[in-house]
Amino acid sequence: MAVYRFKVTFEDNEDVYREIEIKSTQNFEDFHNVIIQSIGFDNTHDASFFISDDYWRKGEEIRLKKSEDLRQMNKCKIALLIDDPHQKFVYVYDPKVHWTFLVELLKIVPDDAKASYPKTAKSAGEAPKQYKTNAIVPPVTDEEEFDEEEPHSDDEAYTLAHSEDETALLEGEEGEEEVAGEEEEIHDDEDAAEFESGDHEGGEDF
Repeated sequence: MAVYRFKVTFEDNEDVYREIEIKSTQNFEDFHNVIIQSIGFDNTHDASFFISDDYWRKGEEIRLKKSEDLRQMNKCKIALLIDDPHQKFVYVYDPKVHWTFLVELLKIVPDDAKASYPKTAKSAGEAPKQYKTNAIVPPVTDEEEFDEEEPHSDDEAYTLAHSEDETALLEGEEGEEEVAGEEEEIHDDEDAAEFESGDHEGGEDF
């Protein structure tokens, strides 16, 4: 039984590719599954193979999901569409993102009775991430870290400032009371001195 070896290359990066071996009697859904497995993508989206010419122009489509107008992968064997020793296909996964791969038949190899097909015979390069995230979390800087002694909210800051104002007001009132008390003591001492010297009003000797 013939075994086809295909080279599957990312369209945007020729350095990232996989060599896949698949039996001539297996179908395009088997081919689809092994490609997805070899690049580490999930298998939750639609996909299509397109018969291609030497310039990678798309021709007839073989689709994963059922379609009345198109061939279906699980009903189309690989051997039925091999007309050239270097037969080419364009494989597209996830129509919304449009991951595109260039698939080329390299050669026909002997069937290994001990091997399980389809399989990845060679892997080169790291496949890109299937899903790209745009969220960026900025790192926390020293300036953004709060000191334990500093207030952690506007309410706490207001409460602390209000408490400080009340303390300052009370201290000011106590200071005024002390000054007033000292002035009263001075007046009392002056009155006592005048009384003893006889200079107070009405102070006559008998």
